[in-house]
Amino acid sequence: MPFAQLTNANLHYYEYGTGPQRVVLIHGFEASARIWQLVQEDLSPEQYHTIAIDNRGAGESSAPDDASDYGVGIFASDALELIDQLGWSDFTLVGHSLGGATACIMALQRPELVKGLMLLDPVDPDGRTETAEDIDAFFDGWATQRRVRLAAAAAAGDGDGDGDGDNRGDDRGESDFARLLNADMAAAPDARLRGSLHSMCQLGLGSACATLPMPILVACGDADDTIPIAAMLATWAKFPKGTGLHVWHGAGHSPNMDMPGRFARVLGRFINKTIPRHQGR
Repeated sequence: MPFAQLTNANLHYYEYGTGPQRVVLIHGFEASARIWQLVQEDLSPEQYHTIAIDNRGAGESSAPDDASDYGVGIFASDALELIDQLGWSDFTLVGHSLGGATACIMALQRPELVKGLMLLDPVDPDGRTETAEDIDAFFDGWATQRRVRLAAAAAAGDGDGDGDGDNRGDDRGESDFARLLNADMAAAPDARLRGSLHSMCQLGLGSACATLPMPILVACGDADDTIPIAAMLATWAKFPKGTGLHVWHGAGHSPNMDMPGRFARVLGRFINKTIPRHQGR
């Protein structure tokens, strides 16, 4: 379990494989880097070298106390500092949900490092229009409901907090994976979630994202209740002409967790076929 001491945070990350294709995986709002574990295992270690980064406040990374120390811009800066420490370049960057915005900022700030960008159920790069007061009011209500839900789940022995005792993942019996991921999610500090929500609502990246030079693939499920398909299509349209779109029928918001093998195959095709075609132009 490697760690990197950065200027303002100590980041934990999961590393898997030693192959020539480098992949950086960025998680979303309430999750941790563990959400990418099954995908990492489904990518051939002889072909791929992957890192999945715990944002500050997630998993094993350090967690400041103030909400102002969190947000997609801060997560992007941390990830880029880690990548510079590792000496990585020419990698494929993958972001999920809120991590899609983090990945977009990384690609905009350091496009020379990123050979391809895959966005899984990304948030709208233009954010939302709520005021800071509205965001805080929404968050306070949501956080209260979250604490009640987590307490009820713990009492019922249901690790994922939805009351049904269902452990997600594919058919490999990933009960330990689900339990540990749900524990990471439950441990996410309010400061991180509040700061992340504020930054997500205040993005304003749409016009910049339309200029990204690398090949891009947007992937999503048509049964996503978090970001419905109509909203996802509107997000896809904000990226450059020629941006790919892959939709899994019946999939929800986290295909990387629910069907990691299928996700890994789409990612592999993007890396091994789409990106080389783009580079050959």
